[in-house]
Amino acid sequence: MEQAKKHLIFVSIFVILFNIASHKALSQPLSNSTKHFVLVHGSGNGAWCWYILVPLLRSSGHTVTAIDLAASGIDPQQINDLRSISDYIKPLRDLLASLLPNENVILVGHSLGGLALSQTMERLPSKISAAVFLTALMPGPSLTISTLNQEINTSGSFILQHAHDHCNREFTHDRYVPDSH
Repeated sequence: MEQAKKHLIFVSIFVILFNIASHKALSQPLSNSTKHFVLVHGSGNGAWCWYILVPLLRSSGHTVTAIDLAASGIDPQQINDLRSISDYIKPLRDLLASLLPNENVILVGHSLGGLALSQTMERLPSKISAAVFLTALMPGPSLTISTLNQEINTSGSFILQHAHDHCNREFTHDRYVPDSH
């Protein structure tokens, strides 16, 4: 039941985001309405988790890139090979660095993807027109990703360990499918 509630909330947020994008697309001239959305997954997921939202945004005329962070989705790296959260986020930074000089994007991040958004916003602010933190980790103005990285470096990589634990968790039918009695 709890899993169904979470899924319903997640889908509802997608619908709201789609409605906002559609409303803006309909209320602005076509030449100014096309946006580039970059979708960033959370831990234990990959670009595939955006399979509902990608076609909705594209059907509204937007460009959409759903990215696999390091050691996620189809990225061949292993989580144990990553030394820092910065390594985990590198595919997103590389994507934004490859954009044309005047091109910018709307970042949408879920869960651990929020840290990817935060770090990227600090390092490449001119490439980002907006960021949507979709039930995502979000460091505040006084707790930047840089400060968080310093803390992690002195106390061990809690975030990467969490991602590693999440990815290696044993998934069983009994654990994730409620009893139907």
